[in-house]
Amino acid sequence: MRDDTKPVAAGQTLRLRAGFPCRWSVWTEDGRGWYPAGTSPARDLDGLPYFHGDDMVLEVPAQRLTVRAARGMEYGHAQTTLTPDTGETLVELSPARIYDAAARGWYGGDLQVHLNRPPQWVADSQHGEDLHVVNLLAGEDTAALWTGRDLPWSDATHVAQVGLAHDALTVCRDSVDKLRQRGALIGYANAFRGPVETPEQLVAGGYPVYDARMSVVDAALGLVDSFSSAIGSARAYRRLIGAGNRVAAVAGTSQRLGPIGGERTYAHVDGPLTAESYARAVRQGRTFATTGPFLELAVDGQGPGATINLKPGERVRATARVIGPQAERIRLLTADGELASGPPHEVSAELHADRPTYVVAVAEDSGLPTAHTSPVYLDVEHRRAARKDDVTFCLRWLDLLERVVEDHDGRVKEARRVYQSRLA
Repeated sequence: MRDDTKPVAAGQTLRLRAGFPCRWSVWTEDGRGWYPAGTSPARDLDGLPYFHGDDMVLEVPAQRLTVRAARGMEYGHAQTTLTPDTGETLVELSPARIYDAAARGWYGGDLQVHLNRPPQWVADSQHGEDLHVVNLLAGEDTAALWTGRDLPWSDATHVAQVGLAHDALTVCRDSVDKLRQRGALIGYANAFRGPVETPEQLVAGGYPVYDARMSVVDAALGLVDSFSSAIGSARAYRRLIGAGNRVAAVAGTSQRLGPIGGERTYAHVDGPLTAESYARAVRQGRTFATTGPFLELAVDGQGPGATINLKPGERVRATARVIGPQAERIRLLTADGELASGPPHEVSAELHADRPTYVVAVAEDSGLPTAHTSPVYLDVEHRRAARKDDVTFCLRWLDLLERVVEDHDGRVKEARRVYQSRLA
């Protein structure tokens, strides 16, 4: 199969072999892509054709071809150029590993994958991208059949489930209780259309279906587990946690093109990987969101999601490490701003906790976040951070929100009382 409808003379085939499932791209000099029979044509964000698998055979023209093997963000890519001979030409390529997250106890997931292609395509994609966890959004029939069960292609390091994460459309306490009883994560899939910094941008930038403008409400009331724009809307995320909310940093958007797993939520899992252990780690904030780099944060040996209770003026040491591409700079940030920054691979600094705060690590490329951790929370005498500027920001967000949504169940008013109490 190829991208166009022009016939190709029979006689040349490629056999592609890596020794494990990969994402393969095969194209001619005119940019046309070539695929195994029965494979749906697809293009990634760079415009390259791709398909997944290993030891695959496809018909190709007797022209100069480029062949590339890749395998998600934990690997680089291997590439070669050749003109195939008549008959079968074996191409063996093996992308080198950049980092091994699972060896450190971290597992990357894509929490919003639509089942709008055949299940085998999703299975091949998950293994070909070495994506540890997939949450599938499926129709009612599929959900009824598979909710709470691993899909057939799952194994010890690749878990796929329907209903592992729930995308908030409307949030109410009864539905939250029922979802959490079955172990589901609750968050907003489509947070904002782009980087946002002001309350006005946040209210104007919410998606009308999965309306993350309400995250300021639901985070205050403990109704959601995560904030899905920790990379794209990093400043908004830090406003929420600076105002006293405790939600995990995650990544993902259903509007992406290209292979699944282009944005991942990594969670630090205790023990074997299961859907339940992964969801528990996300709910506890042991996460970082990334479009590529592997990002670590430790404060006195404690990682993201931890709460350290301190005495006024007590010192802690924070360290951030980054591995991989798309990381020109690494930063340590607190509720007061930047604590330290520098080029990869490690940044460390000491912090005097005079008042409650948090520490997060951020990797940046060309000034834009490419990875963002959940916080290590630094409470002082059991008081959590609730900075006046951040609380005031959230109250302004609520003011604007009341102009565009109807507060049928009084949640906006209840959230306002929560934030006002944090100013006391």
